[in-house]
Amino acid sequence: MRNNKLKYVAFLPVLLLTACNFKYNYTLPDGVSFYTGSGGGDWDGGEGIDDAGTYDVKVWVDTKITSLTEAQINNFAASSGGKYNINVTVQPMSEGEAATKMLQDVSSGADIFIFAQDQLSRLKTANALAAFDSSLTQHLKANNSVDSVKAASIGDKMYAFPTTSDNGYFLYYDASVVSDNDVKDMTTLLSTLKAKKKKLNFDRKNGFYAASYFLATGCESHWTIDEKSGSFLAYDDNYNSDNGVIAGMAYRELADNSVVATKSTWTNSAGAIITGVWEYEYIKTQFGDNLRCAELPSFTYGGQTYHMSSFDGYKLMGVKPQADKKKASVCRKIAEYLTNSENQLNRFKQVSWGPTNIKASENQAVKEHPALAALAAQHEYAHQQEQCPGAWFNSLGSLAGSIATNSTEAQIRELLANYTSGLSILLDD
Repeated sequence: MRNNKLKYVAFLPVLLLTACNFKYNYTLPDGVSFYTGSGGGDWDGGEGIDDAGTYDVKVWVDTKITSLTEAQINNFAASSGGKYNINVTVQPMSEGEAATKMLQDVSSGADIFIFAQDQLSRLKTANALAAFDSSLTQHLKANNSVDSVKAASIGDKMYAFPTTSDNGYFLYYDASVVSDNDVKDMTTLLSTLKAKKKKLNFDRKNGFYAASYFLATGCESHWTIDEKSGSFLAYDDNYNSDNGVIAGMAYRELADNSVVATKSTWTNSAGAIITGVWEYEYIKTQFGDNLRCAELPSFTYGGQTYHMSSFDGYKLMGVKPQADKKKASVCRKIAEYLTNSENQLNRFKQVSWGPTNIKASENQAVKEHPALAALAAQHEYAHQQEQCPGAWFNSLGSLAGSIATNSTEAQIRELLANYTSGLSILLDD
């Protein structure tokens, strides 16, 4: 169904409304100029700006890499030969929380932060990001994968540094509990786990994961963005369809709490887990030598088999606009340094994050990593994560959560109609 901002339907789950209640209270400083480039060649972060000096820099990154990030920034300062003295404060912050906090109050937010690609347009609209010039853009395009550059762009303008290529999900499993064949089919997997008194850890009430069934049957949700303002103007969504009903009816088998644990009830007795690379180190301690990784299973409904889909996404590093052009230049240099080949590879070695940098991606250890290999296998069934309102995931998650207590086709159709009628509120006024 296609809709635009002139068509407004007054239906909205409370959760969705809460997620949309952001107030952008930051004004882009007058005369901001992040970077003055030479117009070609390698980017050095600020040719023509004498940015030597002492700077206080606040950085938000995942708790797993706070110490590593601090060490990397200290190395950046040390390698400058005394040009920069960086008083860095690295605070633990998940990508989702970082984006939320920046949207609520950019002025008190971090100078440098990591966020998921679907938040790019909202951060741009909030003036938490500014466009790169052509020289920096060309530098990043030459050194990162095409899709990661696309993820960091709105139209032909880049607004962030590609950082990881692993913001998707796949299946982890314990080979002592389920076999390689068991994990190919969801019904078989659940049946085996139940017989072994084990569980599937799957955050089925989270729209990011719930989309796996709907995308598999052909459901799509595309959002039109005003490239100038970053506002969402229209959507094209066909979840309320026969394909959506198929996905919803099939999804009901995941409502069995005796074998499926949601995020709030995740159990250490899991025999299989659907999540991403970010959980690899933890799951490795759980499954030990029995750890295996694979693409997502298939599911069957009405005599037809569908392969679970997923989102193919990226994590990006943003730099907040600064009134001080010198600090802006230095923050950009730090971000470029943190996302270069060497430092992406260092993060891979420590926490298994997949690189976007072309050179780092060619590293043999990256290619042979079991989680990244499973993610690559799932890529065939993955959809590029496009820009969308963050609350869209809440809306889809609310739909998925309601499926557990609605078992008939008529009830599923009603849920899908309610979901669709709530989408208009996500458009910008």
